[in-house]
Amino acid sequence: MNGFYWIYLIMLGLLLWYGQVADPSGKRLIYYGGGFFLILLFVAQDYSVSIDIAEYMRQYAIIPGLSFGQMLTHKFELGYVLLCWAIDRLFVSDRVLLLVMGLLTVLPFVISFERETENPMVALMAFLALGMYLHCMIFWRQLAAMGILTFSYPYIRQRKLVPFLALVALAMLFHKVSIVFVGLYVVYNIPINRRLLVLCAGLSLVLGILGRPIIELGIAFIYPRYSKIPRLNMGGGTLLALFWVVVLLSYWAFRDRLQEGRVRLPFLMVLIAATIQPVCFAYYNWLRVVLFFRIALVPLSALLYQQLFCTLPGNPVLALVARWAPKWHPKAVAMYHSRWFPVFTQLVMFAVLFVWYVSELEGARYLMAPVVPPS
Repeated sequence: MNGFYWIYLIMLGLLLWYGQVADPSGKRLIYYGGGFFLILLFVAQDYSVSIDIAEYMRQYAIIPGLSFGQMLTHKFELGYVLLCWAIDRLFVSDRVLLLVMGLLTVLPFVISFERETENPMVALMAFLALGMYLHCMIFWRQLAAMGILTFSYPYIRQRKLVPFLALVALAMLFHKVSIVFVGLYVVYNIPINRRLLVLCAGLSLVLGILGRPIIELGIAFIYPRYSKIPRLNMGGGTLLALFWVVVLLSYWAFRDRLQEGRVRLPFLMVLIAATIQPVCFAYYNWLRVVLFFRIALVPLSALLYQQLFCTLPGNPVLALVARWAPKWHPKAVAMYHSRWFPVFTQLVMFAVLFVWYVSELEGARYLMAPVVPPS
């Protein structure tokens, strides 16, 4: 955790520096500097951080000796297997694998945040604060697949099915659960209204109550080999609350902007995550599905910050003040124009997210990789 604190503080410093720079090229340099700083940390990580990383490196040592037929039946998807095979053939150091996976898992999101948000540095900080960067460092194949899927966002909005499916197929070469993203293409044009929110909230409640029987039934018919594996329950109630707070706040703040593709897409993704998250209470592995939609918390948080604290005129907070406390409205407008206001709001926002995420980390159980002393 001490390492996480330092990373958080460094990125927070870059965020505040970014806000003080007026030149767009300077801002872009700071932004991509922060992104490559996170990639550098990925490459420098210890193999003993978790069981997942240790297993990736163990399989990296095994895969090059397999025949192509054995690669096809390997427990990891073919894209990752072939990537390991190629890196072993071309390079000596196994750190190259970390560099490639760091680029595959972090860089697509960095590019996406610049394209999908109005303040990409806030998004990059949210990427760290909301735990997605830590997921990058642990769940390599899944986050690589999710990174590939960021390039499918324009095709979802433009309703270009063939290139969208091609990217989903490419993502499935790293993690087969990427198939769930097809559902987002199907529901993208669904009307967003109060009826939809009530329906999703009701479905979320039903899944919370009946999640375990549903999972048990699905495993019995689809994956019977998993029937003897214990169903871990690691909670996630605070994450569910965060999903719904962001959904409801976004529904209020964006109003007509929910028809914009850049807002609609992450809103629907977070709404899907909020709806299906309760299944994690009964079956922790369901997190693999939720993660594909949870990533949208990052751009949506950045868009929400911009809408609530930076947009003038037409700011929903100022409109609320004008309606319920008109005497305070001129002072509120002056506050929004002050130089200290962005610094203050960003510090408050990320202090809240920091406390939330650290509490999640401290309450979770992590399996650490065994540290083997050198021979």
